[in-house]
Amino acid sequence: MSIDGIKYNIVDTPGIFDTQKVTDDVLKEIANAVKKCAYGVKAILFVFEARRFTDEQKNVLEGIRRFLGEEAINYIIAVFSHATKTQIRDRNVMRQAWNSPVRSFIQDIDNRWGIAPNSDYFPPDDPVHKARLGEIMAFISGMRGVYTTDQLEKSRKEQEEIRRQGEEEEKKIKQEYEEKLKETAKKESEKAYNQKIEDLRKEFRAKQEEEEKLRRKEKEDADEQFRKSIESIQTENRMQREQDEDLRRKEREAAEERHMKSLEMMRQDHKEQQERAETMLNQRIQEEERRRERDEEARREERKQAEEDYRSRIEEVEKNLKNRENNETTRLMKELQD
Repeated sequence: MSIDGIKYNIVDTPGIFDTQKVTDDVLKEIANAVKKCAYGVKAILFVFEARRFTDEQKNVLEGIRRFLGEEAINYIIAVFSHATKTQIRDRNVMRQAWNSPVRSFIQDIDNRWGIAPNSDYFPPDDPVHKARLGEIMAFISGMRGVYTTDQLEKSRKEQEEIRRQGEEEEKKIKQEYEEKLKETAKKESEKAYNQKIEDLRKEFRAKQEEEEKLRRKEKEDADEQFRKSIESIQTENRMQREQDEDLRRKEREAAEERHMKSLEMMRQDHKEQQERAETMLNQRIQEEERRRERDEEARREERKQAEEDYRSRIEEVEKNLKNRENNETTRLMKELQD
């Protein structure tokens, strides 16, 4: 394959994703493919179906990345195959179909991904076919440097060192575990002895507790007897106090009854005095009213007599005036006759 006038060889390693985990055979095949490239590997294309990308496949990719080393991530390009016609035409449709493992993987490889154009949908001379293929070629030509066998060897040594350290750590853990078993056996023996001592101590403590319980029971019985005696005395005192209180209550009731009778007699006397005073007051009021009536009657008689005297004088004056008028009239008539 030629890109920008530069010829590239394509080395295919089919069947990697047919397994659910990274095996030594898979890693050996990848190592052989890298070694075939004398001038180094320009790009590492991971091709997988667009319809499926599982967590197991992601784990395979992670295993391969660890095998190739962290530097290899700069040369990885993801290529989706078996895409639908719509996905091939529009990269956004493909991007929307990604699940979480795909997004995580694409992000890890710095968003370098492309779509393998399907000639059944878009022939080689179709613009879409050329665009999708051109995108992959652009990623390849844009790679800086190459991935070499030295980097692979360095990564393998690092992996071997990690494996060796892991084995040593595992050996150390196993040795510590065996030492711990021996220590545990020793502790078990000591534990049995200590358990026997502890059992004797428990037996002694149980005996002491039993004796203490017996002494406590005797003390409780004595305390109970004393409490009952105190309660009996308190009951007798309470009954005596109740009798005394009953006697005092009866005396108070008798005194209160006598006092109430005395108060009742005093109230009765006071009531009778009030009634007598009211009677005398009413009599005085009646006498005063009769006196006022007599005075009023006398004044009415005086006014009546005065009115009669006044009318008599008026009548007398009128009579005199009338007589005078008659006399004057008679005199005038007499003068006229003369």
